[in-house]
Amino acid sequence: MTKKIAVLSIFVLLFFARLAVAQEIIDTPIEHILVYPSDKSAPVRIYKTFPLTGRVIGMNLENASGASVTNKRTAESVSTDGNGLYKITAAKGDTLFFAIAKYSKEMRPVKNSKENLNVILMKRKANNLPAKHSQSDYDKAKAEDDELYRILEKDAKLEGKWNY
Repeated sequence: MTKKIAVLSIFVLLFFARLAVAQEIIDTPIEHILVYPSDKSAPVRIYKTFPLTGRVIGMNLENASGASVTNKRTAESVSTDGNGLYKITAAKGDTLFFAIAKYSKEMRPVKNSKENLNVILMKRKANNLPAKHSQSDYDKAKAEDDELYRILEKDAKLEGKWNY
């Protein structure tokens, strides 16, 4: 009988020992290790993208077929079709880069999704000044470029180039 009590006591002790271990596991608080970025000053920006269309024409009001249009933020690049039309994904605040071989490169900000972004590519005097030039030379060339662009844009509207 003492043998039975001894064996039973061992089973009881083992049972309670397991319960104690299980209870210790249950009562132990779970610690989470959270890792934060070291640079908290850099905000995370969510970009709401949309398809953006437009037309690219040259300074003779011809369709700029094969012009490259690149979104600088995403590096997405498309080419204009035979009518100078393009379609690219962009977000408000993005910058599009326009380029074709015979004209100066242009950069334009994306302002909203409701308007087409039309561009006239031309040879800009301000981009072709000699290496050593004065600020007044640059200002004069830029003013002439801006005036020519305004005239070309007015002519493009009159000829219906922006209607597509």
